[in-house]
Amino acid sequence: MAAHVPQAPGLPQMLKAGMKYFSGLQETLFSNLTACKALVRSLRTCYGPLGRNKLVVNHLGKNFHTSHAATILRELELENPVACLLRTAAETQEVETGDGTNFVILLAGALLENAEKLLHSGLPVVHIRAGYEMACKEVLRLLPGLSCYVLKNPRDVEEVLWVLQTAVGSKVFGHQKALAKLVAKACILVLPPDRAAFNADLIRVCKILGGGVADSSVVEGVVVCAEAEGIVRRMERARIAAYSCCFGPSGFEAKSTVVFNSASDIKLFSKSEENIIEQRILDLARAGVTVVVVGGKVHEMALFYANRYRLMVVRLRSRMELQHLCKAVGATLLLTVTPPAPEELGHCRRVYMSEIGSTNVVVFSQDGIACPVVTIVLRGATTEMLDCVEEAIHDGINVYKVLGSDARLLPGAGATEMALSVRLSTLGMYFPGSEQYGILEFSQALKTLPATLAENAGLPVNEVMAKMEVQHQLGTQNTGLRLASEEAGTIDAAKEGLFDPFLVKYRGITLATQTAVTLLGVSEVMMAKKSGGPKPRGENPNWDQEPDALD
Repeated sequence: MAAHVPQAPGLPQMLKAGMKYFSGLQETLFSNLTACKALVRSLRTCYGPLGRNKLVVNHLGKNFHTSHAATILRELELENPVACLLRTAAETQEVETGDGTNFVILLAGALLENAEKLLHSGLPVVHIRAGYEMACKEVLRLLPGLSCYVLKNPRDVEEVLWVLQTAVGSKVFGHQKALAKLVAKACILVLPPDRAAFNADLIRVCKILGGGVADSSVVEGVVVCAEAEGIVRRMERARIAAYSCCFGPSGFEAKSTVVFNSASDIKLFSKSEENIIEQRILDLARAGVTVVVVGGKVHEMALFYANRYRLMVVRLRSRMELQHLCKAVGATLLLTVTPPAPEELGHCRRVYMSEIGSTNVVVFSQDGIACPVVTIVLRGATTEMLDCVEEAIHDGINVYKVLGSDARLLPGAGATEMALSVRLSTLGMYFPGSEQYGILEFSQALKTLPATLAENAGLPVNEVMAKMEVQHQLGTQNTGLRLASEEAGTIDAAKEGLFDPFLVKYRGITLATQTAVTLLGVSEVMMAKKSGGPKPRGENPNWDQEPDALD
């Protein structure tokens, strides 16, 4: 007979069976901080242009070859509450700025690790949180003074290229100049008169295997991996009708039965269907339509009459591609195959089918005509390489979007973090009260970021960090790491064109500090029992019993 195990008196006794309850520093903070340090240690190797990628296989079996912290954490099924909070912080940074997710994770992890040392030394949590908040306010006050460059003309390709190289090179080092030029051209082509209204969704990316990264190009219009369905493969001065339905006879909305009394009835039935389809295609041709884009299946009989009346038919399987195409050509997406009104037609200078590598594509080109949508055609040898290049492209586009809100730029290559650390340590040394320990540990946490850059680049960390700190103490705030050399050295990040957007750093520091302070403020952890179906059968004969039930 099963006997119920009594629980300890207090709050655990009032909770439902299966619910977990943790209290005290050891259970609520130290154990979770240990898991946090393991997670941050794993992601530390992804930071910087010479960081390494992770190969993540999610629960659906899909592979992700990436160094993007938000993507890695999103695809991992994390259960630890601290790890889930770090994942939320990275996703928030990605939504707000589109860049700096690794920066947020590493800084928050360093703050939590340094807080653990202070807790072991006996400093109260209240003083640590107060020190971190004071340090964050001071850092945000000092940050505008470190600005070294301002984007003056967002429509100048060379200036935008100079600014975007760092963001693009952080994912694909060695190809940053060529890719940054593609991003600059694409962003300038879709930039509206109001810079703040820049829409990153107007830039599409089409990945095609084969060739190299240098073979990538920018197309004013839309490029889709598809084939023309009929014999018409090219159309000049095209007038486009877009439909989200099938191209052919519409099926019955309900089940029905047709009774034929003779062979002539069957012949007349099929002939009437043909006449209806021919009349629909003829109505499209009389309305001036030369290209038909559909999102559903293309019927053979409809395709036969489309070839007769010289209509080019293209099928797109993605509704998102249909919407982008309609925006690019100015067409209205229709629900049924009916003759469109003149204002519902789209216009394109040239629609043609081409072959890039061994992939057939249909190009809707607007050469010389203002087009609201631009496509970046990426080439690469492997799918994983194309995924990394696509992430670099998206980072560059997001940085350009952020610069529309705030055009200020900070020195990169670890120069900003070291400058803030040196100034913050001076404040902490002369600050009265127990909060100075939190300020000093915040300063040390900022130093871990350039140290991680040096470590991933294979440089002697202690030597290069000592050189950087000396230069910053002498007042050269733009001194950063020289990552492209085997010798430990420093460079002027502003002169070398290594920049970080001001808004990315500002929000990243704020978010990392808020995450660390939130976690340090946890005193108890209560976890409810997981919901779901029955437990799987195992070797235990009492597999369906609660853990606290004994035979």
